Amino acid sequence: MSYNIFCCFLFTFSMIKFNAQVSDAVKKTAKPLENISYAESSHIGAGGEQSKIYNQFKKVSKIATNDELYYFAMNGSNALKLYSGKELFKRNDKRFLDVYTFYSKKPLKMEYVLGCTIDSKNIAEFLKDEVSAAPQYISLRDQLLKNNKRDEVVKTQLRQIKEMGYGKLTEEDVRLVKNDLEKIDQKQN
Repeated sequence: MSYNIFCCFLFTFSMIKFNAQVSDAVKKTAKPLENISYAESSHIGAGGEQSKIYNQFKKVSKIATNDELYYFAMNGSNALKLYSGKELFKRNDKRFLDVYTFYSKKPLKMEYVLGCTIDSKNIAEFLKDEVSAAPQYISLRDQLLKNNKRDEVVKTQLRQIKEMGYGKLTEEDVRLVKNDLEKIDQKQN
């Protein structure tokens, strides 16, 4: 009997906490991702179709605060955990390191569809991959911004880089995060 009461209390408390952490608009937008156990890149398949899962998360990220993203990174579905962790990095939120540390200590393996390939790794590894890839996007962005000739191709590339979340992150930001990740990894070994 007391076990049932405890379970009811725990469930009620977790629902109250969830409601306090995430706004109704964000909850509604994230609802289609609640039970997704894998993630996808922006374009998938041999034809490079746009990913519905990725696009749904982009809608979430446009309206979610960093606190809401952190909540999803720690408590959401696998898709929400990975996408939210990556978004915290792109927003230069220091809690990204907490997310990375958590999934390094408590590995959670999931699948990620990148184009037409499927990779299966721990969420921490996917987050580290994002950090490793960031300098390429930032470097391209900075080169395009220096280019005085802003034709439609350059404008499109800049818009795509910004849509990917690399509008403000700097190479120095990434360097600092990489150093912190190395320290976290060394503590764990």
